[in-house]
Amino acid sequence: MLLSAGLASGIGSPTAQLLGDLAILTAALTALTAHTLAAVRRRGHATGRWFVVAGLALWTAGQLIWTVNGVTLNHDYPFPSIADIGFIGYALPAAIGLTLLLRGKGRRLSLKRTILDAGVVASSTFFIAWSAVLGPLAGIPNQDPFAQATQMAYPIADVFMVTVVIVLTMRAVRGRRLPWLCLGVGFWILAGTDLIYVRFTLEGVTGVTGSPLVFGWVTALLLIALSPLVPASDKVRKDGRAYAAMLELLPYLPVFSAVFFSRSRAIGFEPILVITGLVTISFVIVRQVLIVVENVTLTSELESKVAERTAELEGLGAIVNSSGDAIIGKDPDGTITSWNPGAERIYGYPASETIGRKNDFFIPAELRQEEAEALAITAAQGTVQNYESTRRRSDGTLVPVSITMSPVRSATGIRGAATISRDITERRAAEAELLCARETALEASRLKSEFLATMSHEIRTPLNAVIGLTSLLMDTELNEAQRQYAQGVKGAGEVLLTLINDILDFSKLEAGKVDLDVTAFDPRALVEEVAGLVAEAAQSKDLELISYCHPDVPPRLMGDSGRIRQILLNLASNAVKFTPSGEVEIQVSLLKEHDGKASLRFQVRDTGIGISEADHQRLFESFAQADASTTRRYGGTGLGLAISRRLTEVMGGEIGLASEEGAGSRFWFELELPIGPVPADTAAVPASLAGRRVLVVDDNSTNRLVLENQLASWGMVPVAVPDARTALEQYRAAANAHSPYDLAVVDMCMPDTNGLQLARQLTSEGNGTHAPGIILLTSTMGVEKAELTSAGIREYLTKPVRSSEFYNRLLRLIAGKTPGPAPAKAASPRPAAGSLGRLLVAEDNEVNQLVARGMANRLGYEVDIVDDGEQAVAATLTQDYAAILMDCHMPVMDGFEATRTIRARDAAGRRVPIIAMTAGALDEDRERCFAAGMDDYISKPVDVDTLGQTLAKWVPQALAGDPQQPAAATPSGATSQASATSPASAAPAIDPDRVQLLRELGPGLLPDAVAAFRDEASRALGVLDQALATNDAGALRSAAHKLAGAAGSIGAVGASALSKRLEQLGGSGSAPLEPMGRPVFEELKAELARAEDELGRTLLGAP
Repeated sequence: MLLSAGLASGIGSPTAQLLGDLAILTAALTALTAHTLAAVRRRGHATGRWFVVAGLALWTAGQLIWTVNGVTLNHDYPFPSIADIGFIGYALPAAIGLTLLLRGKGRRLSLKRTILDAGVVASSTFFIAWSAVLGPLAGIPNQDPFAQATQMAYPIADVFMVTVVIVLTMRAVRGRRLPWLCLGVGFWILAGTDLIYVRFTLEGVTGVTGSPLVFGWVTALLLIALSPLVPASDKVRKDGRAYAAMLELLPYLPVFSAVFFSRSRAIGFEPILVITGLVTISFVIVRQVLIVVENVTLTSELESKVAERTAELEGLGAIVNSSGDAIIGKDPDGTITSWNPGAERIYGYPASETIGRKNDFFIPAELRQEEAEALAITAAQGTVQNYESTRRRSDGTLVPVSITMSPVRSATGIRGAATISRDITERRAAEAELLCARETALEASRLKSEFLATMSHEIRTPLNAVIGLTSLLMDTELNEAQRQYAQGVKGAGEVLLTLINDILDFSKLEAGKVDLDVTAFDPRALVEEVAGLVAEAAQSKDLELISYCHPDVPPRLMGDSGRIRQILLNLASNAVKFTPSGEVEIQVSLLKEHDGKASLRFQVRDTGIGISEADHQRLFESFAQADASTTRRYGGTGLGLAISRRLTEVMGGEIGLASEEGAGSRFWFELELPIGPVPADTAAVPASLAGRRVLVVDDNSTNRLVLENQLASWGMVPVAVPDARTALEQYRAAANAHSPYDLAVVDMCMPDTNGLQLARQLTSEGNGTHAPGIILLTSTMGVEKAELTSAGIREYLTKPVRSSEFYNRLLRLIAGKTPGPAPAKAASPRPAAGSLGRLLVAEDNEVNQLVARGMANRLGYEVDIVDDGEQAVAATLTQDYAAILMDCHMPVMDGFEATRTIRARDAAGRRVPIIAMTAGALDEDRERCFAAGMDDYISKPVDVDTLGQTLAKWVPQALAGDPQQPAAATPSGATSQASATSPASAAPAIDPDRVQLLRELGPGLLPDAVAAFRDEASRALGVLDQALATNDAGALRSAAHKLAGAAGSIGAVGASALSKRLEQLGGSGSAPLEPMGRPVFEELKAELARAEDELGRTLLGAP
């Protein structure tokens, strides 16, 4: 509108010039703003964009000065002026910016081509500029040199910009040419308009900015402003032939223009034009020659690439043709385009019959929709698909195939799909065979389990007779030869039983049917128990047996103690078996402790025959030993270590060994176990042990180390020596230094001087009264009591030394007691027959009937025998039995059915305990017994102790009539008060009169009674806690009754009263037991803790 209004006022008029100047300035500011924003937003090459901004800023500054001069000087513009710097100086930064904007994004042309293109464009454009402007300017006479130079600088800058724009236009790639077109054409129009302006000025035309020429400047600047706003495409496509030809001919555009302008002047009189023309022609010729050379080279390279590509395609074709798989090409519509020989072989159709047809002809009708969808996905998304399907052969049969469908791409996109199909008939058959083999294996495993269960029953039944009858036979009067024969029979039966147990364990491990019973256990007690089980065998071979649990091992752990014991016992038994002389050490140590878990190493070390390194791995395989001679000499099944390895793996651990032939062995296994809660009744180490000096004398270095560590863990100060001579030297040195030893722990069997002799010498050295308290360690107690007393030995322990017993002996010695060795307990008198009740034994095997009757009579029960379950049901109708021992497998009616019948009748009256007595040893047998309604389970062969413990659990009279349970002998006043009320916290926990009475009964009675009470209290608390949790009234009554008697005997009147309250609760029939019994139980625990504390102080002060 400004331009229209200005031109309407008259071309060249002041108004037209003012409005034209303002329009040009506005367009320049618009272009400057657009490119500045693009530079700030980092669109394109940032540095190149800022150079363009610099060029536009210079040009805009020149236009601003020009406009101001026009307004202030009435359009009488001075020349040259400072505005000329902007109009001329913009060219350099603008050219640099344009070059950088195309850097790395343009067509890659050789440097030679670029120089030649620039030469052709520059020389021909210079020819035009000289013909039109520069020549006439140079011919003006008497002109100011500076003004003339300034005038000539305009066309030179314009020639430079035109050259740069044309050369760079040839480098622009498709997708980015529209922004470049706006920018390049804008600068090209700007340069051309400037040339025309200079020509008009030369011809004396004034007021040009008020003429139509102003449209050239405005259009150029608006195109430049539009450039950064036009979006560029990231898709770079190949140039078409016409476009590529146009780019190649673009440098010739100014050449043709030069030829046109040459007609307007006489070239013969212008040497510069002649030279420029010749230079232009030279550049054109060289350029064309270079293009021809490049085309020839390119043609040669293309031919070479075509040949390579042809060879590759032929190679691929050979691979496709030789492939045994069916390779088929198809277009997106499913029309087959290729069909290789593999497809002919698999499907039976020749290529001539398939190419050009839809692929539906060999796809079953029910699968065509699925195949069409897969093809559509591949054609649309270009994804590779793998699936299995079925195809129809030419003979009508179906063939299963595994298919891979891949897209086939071209320059224009996805043009089809290729499928590779493999015949999987054989694979499907192999899979079917594997499935069948798996089912066969599972069936074989089931049959194997059934066979093992059956064989277990059939073998355990006669074993029950062998072991049970020989046990009973050995209780009769036999001469020495008869006793040896009976012992041999019993030993053979026990070996056979061990073999059966190993096989059953191994079979369950193989089948993965082992369930872990995770409970809290004491690792020290477990190690000592294992040592006790192998002690007799070790003593019979004169082996030194050492068991030791490191002090830093937690006192309570969570795990399957039964399985851990089984592994450790197996390793210890092997060590004893394969060690002819020397020692066996059982040890537990802590590896690390973190996150409430302890990593432990259980280790058994021996000095036996050793194992060669070649046999280490094979040793843990099933039925494997080091060699055949080992089996012949030592016996065994070779299953023990295999079972140990499997059990260790089940518990998440690792097992291994270190051994050399002839140098002994070290077997170990490592487990990570959660740390269990420490029992509330755990007593602290008494301060009386701390700092006590102990002299340890043992010729075995391992024993010395173990004893030293145990004593140090209790705060004592041990000094260990290997023989009697060194011990006497140490003893005398300590006495002379006025720091005598408080205790001495002496081994019995030592070279030169044995333990008894050393004890006499120590007693003599100390003049009797100042001699240390001496504990004798011995493997067998073959020394008379009188000898021990005369030697000054106060206590003795049988190896392997249990830490709890060792600890109690130390406490007794520190307390100042002087008893001789504790006498062996007298055998319990056999209860009178029938005093504990009448049992019903349901058993069809005559031998087993005999065994059961003998064992029950020995335990003090009367027995009725029936032959089957039906007779058992009938017998319970006429007689009330204390318990029923029920065999599970009997004729007429088995034990399960008989139990269910009895239980159905029990619903309205008393529930008689039924205890399964069966040869089945699998978990399934146990579960089946409980499901039928039985109360407990004893596995054949049955031993007397197990039977007695089981009956005691279910028949209350067994505990009430226990001849070993002493009656509570307390003063009547204390008894009545304890029965009536709960103990007050202020009253003493122990009756002093009762303690005095126990002291008067004998010098060794009080410590032994205290030790027995502590053991009973600890056991009873566990039973009572479990009984309350499980609502077991019988167990609660029985355990509380026994604890009340023990507490009354020791004088713990408060604990006795609380125990009787729990006993009454168990006998009252109240249910549930937990709400009423738990507060009393917690009060009982606290009272027992008080009682034990007072008893400890009493012992320390005992005379």
